Amino acid sequence: MAELVQGVIMIFREIVVVETDGGMHVQDVTERITKIVGACHIKEGLCNIFLPATTAGLMVNEHDRMLMEDFKRFFKTIEEKRLYAHPSNAFSHLRANLLSCERTIPISNGKLILGTWQRIILWEFDREPRKRDIIVTISGH
Repeated sequence: MAELVQGVIMIFREIVVVETDGGMHVQDVTERITKIVGACHIKEGLCNIFLPATTAGLMVNEHDRMLMEDFKRFFKTIEEKRLYAHPSNAFSHLRANLLSCERTIPISNGKLILGTWQRIILWEFDREPRKRDIIVTISGH
């Protein structure tokens, strides 16, 4: 049976800045987000991670080197050198749309509830290096 917890709901927000390389770039941001969750002192709640970008995306998956290569090969099936109506970087938008711009992860006992192998991974697909802001919003008590 679910337990109703009474108390004040707090909201905490921080921005994680990630510098990406041009081309297809992958970066594990789990530790940076884990540190924010630990520092905000919210013990039970939700952590929402939002990426305001249209040519990059978020994934929760295993960050194994070989698996990342498999994902790269998969994303490359959306070819860069095709004729697109949006010629500059349509392939980047299409690849990013296969992922998500946001993820929500539960928090219990002040820690993210992730599976044994789950990591929070940022994928960059644009041609140029970018500075990406990941907005981390934590709510709970």
